[in-house]
Amino acid sequence: MDFKELEYILVIAREKSISRAAEHLYMSQPALSRFLLKLESRLGVELFIRKNRQYLPSQAGELYLDMARKILGTKQEFDMQLKQLLESSRGSVSFGITPGRARTILPLVIPAFHQQYPNFDLNVFEEDVETLEQYLKEGKIEAAFLTMSPKTEPESGRFRYERIFREEVILCAARGSGYSMLAEDRRDRRYPWLDLRLAEHEVFLLLKKNMRLGQFSEEILREHQMHPRIMRLSSIDTALALVAQQYGIAFASSFRMEDHQQARELELFSIGEQVTDWDFVAVFQKDYAVKGPLRYLMKLMGETVV
Repeated sequence: MDFKELEYILVIAREKSISRAAEHLYMSQPALSRFLLKLESRLGVELFIRKNRQYLPSQAGELYLDMARKILGTKQEFDMQLKQLLESSRGSVSFGITPGRARTILPLVIPAFHQQYPNFDLNVFEEDVETLEQYLKEGKIEAAFLTMSPKTEPESGRFRYERIFREEVILCAARGSGYSMLAEDRRDRRYPWLDLRLAEHEVFLLLKKNMRLGQFSEEILREHQMHPRIMRLSSIDTALALVAQQYGIAFASSFRMEDHQQARELELFSIGEQVTDWDFVAVFQKDYAVKGPLRYLMKLMGETVV
């Protein structure tokens, strides 16, 4: 059996005529008649009943036609998927990501991405959230990867979002600071829970206001009606290094925090009466159709959560 054989039978059934089917298939009527007789001889059954100069499917013919439609439908789907794969084997994707996320996520996903798409180029832009949103508007990048909560949502009319994973925003203090003595174990929290107001006397090491964590940290302080001393920094790594040296406390994402170079010098706490969390998302323009390679990159990012 080959695919042409299936197509020939489907055309005969549709046209109900050998001559019209042959014309449609650009072959001679005798050649198509010989093909049908040979096939019916091989199967040992008639596929068509000749009645009033029409070719009508027999019971066996109906079975054959049902099988032919399924096989050709599967082949069509395969051809389409193969075409998409071949088209995506070479090309490029331009995306943006905030610097802190680039440091933690990209080393985990880019090597695996290039194993799957060795001839595909990734154009990476490490920028703050406002710059990434502007790049999306301008079409400079196809996607932006960033964190988002209802309190820090970018303009929703222009973009659409797909969540990659959800994570908790936690409080980091120096090991031995004494806060572990004041914290509570709660069943719904990953880390010991601490009343944030107990740390109001500390210096809070916040990221700058144009950074998503800096914006979210301010929202947390407002919710707790706190007005502590604040130091603004550009890097969460700098903030955590200072915390490890027993200077101040800082908010941070729980994402792979146990792997951070300062992890052994830190104590981690859940805060807030409700879990303080946000989403790591991919942001696109509303009408953007996500390419297969970019979808695979997003899948790899989702698998980095431990």
